[in-house]
Amino acid sequence: MNPWLWLPAGFVVAVLNVASIAGTVSRLRPGGEGRALSLFVSGFALRLVLSLLVLMVALQHSATAGLLAFAGLWVGRWTVLFLTRGPAHE
Repeated sequence: MNPWLWLPAGFVVAVLNVASIAGTVSRLRPGGEGRALSLFVSGFALRLVLSLLVLMVALQHSATAGLLAFAGLWVGRWTVLFLTRGPAHE
């Protein structure tokens, strides 16, 4: 398998991670501490498992694939954050 395919795989996982965080934040409501905690913990666990799976599978192929998957995770997260800065930065 071509190790360069892990770069977009990491990018996609990073986009899903940021979308998950944004979804969690959008569901927060005042007075809903119990629900907020369960959303935070479940979202964190899902994001952690997804990222670990991509990195573990990539590293089983080669170190280069692992580094490219990590780079995809990193670049994807920062790309989404810079593209969706929000109205406070306009």
